Amino acid sequence: MSGREIRILEAITPSTVGGAEVFVVGISRVLADMGVQVDVFCPSRRAFLDYAIERGVRPTTWRTFGKVDPATVARLVALIKATRADVIHTHLSTASLLGALAAKIAGVPSVAHVHGLNVASAYKYSTAMIAVSDAVKDHLCSQGIPPDRIKVIHNGVDLGAFDGIDPSAAKREIGCNSAAPVVGVFGRLSAEKGQALAVQAMALIARKHPTAMLLVVGKGKDRAALERTASELNIADRVRFAGFSDDVPRFMSACDIVISPSLKEGLGLVAIEAMALAKPVVASAVGGLNETVVHGETGFLIPPNDPDALARSVNRFIEDKPLAERMGALGRKRAEEQFDTRKQVSLLLDAIRETVGNGRSHA
Repeated sequence: MSGREIRILEAITPSTVGGAEVFVVGISRVLADMGVQVDVFCPSRRAFLDYAIERGVRPTTWRTFGKVDPATVARLVALIKATRADVIHTHLSTASLLGALAAKIAGVPSVAHVHGLNVASAYKYSTAMIAVSDAVKDHLCSQGIPPDRIKVIHNGVDLGAFDGIDPSAAKREIGCNSAAPVVGVFGRLSAEKGQALAVQAMALIARKHPTAMLLVVGKGKDRAALERTASELNIADRVRFAGFSDDVPRFMSACDIVISPSLKEGLGLVAIEAMALAKPVVASAVGGLNETVVHGETGFLIPPNDPDALARSVNRFIEDKPLAERMGALGRKRAEEQFDTRKQVSLLLDAIRETVGNGRSHA
């Protein structure tokens, strides 16, 4: 089947705009550029809708009611038929469960894209699965999913979006002295993403480097607690909360070092984005981050939940700029070789075509 013949229905049920949501918009645009017909479904009243529409992706939408929602299954069946989709490609657990059931009724295969260390029960009806890392695949297999139903394809980034940004200008834009070390942490503000560890580490970093700044980009329920922690540690003036931004390259360009102190992580898109900008990375040695960051080459992997180790690694980069530049350059090379979104989408399309082809041969 050629790329121009296949029709894909993307389905996602997001609560916010994060890595999976950015991924869906990105691949929808790349697939369309490759000649693939792509339609997208997202429930109504979701922030993702505005995000997608602003980027030229206009989803079909209606109100949904969780995982037990026969009306949505029926409407997805109708949408599959109306768009003449060859396959439904689902993201997040609710979309994957409802989408797989709808696909069975409509007589087409379903491919569930698993972005995190999720419970496998939502994916048991899917024809095939794409795991974003070996860690995610292992997690699914440990719950009884046969390994031959899962392909591992790392998510990628649009490398062009990370080119041509002047770091000094980016620092000035966010109000930082161009000579001051800026450490960035990006993502939803929640315990599993480790921003509390970042704030604790910043208190240690500031003892040796009093001009250093921690830039926190993201929103979430933990912001007030993080602000209190910064105040209690007397570093409120060293921590800047930027809120949510859909212009990650601009904020990340202002950083000298990017950290990913997550307690669990399916892949670690932030680390990939940092490498795309040739920034050295300090990340927890958990989940997919072990596959993203090459310890001692593109950054440092540290024990999770260890602010002392985090601070030591950051200080090492601050104090050894040639080391930071060398690891940053190797990170960019790794991003080009392993995480270019067009290469990864081509692998994804091959996997989807294979699933569709197998379904037709068994019909």
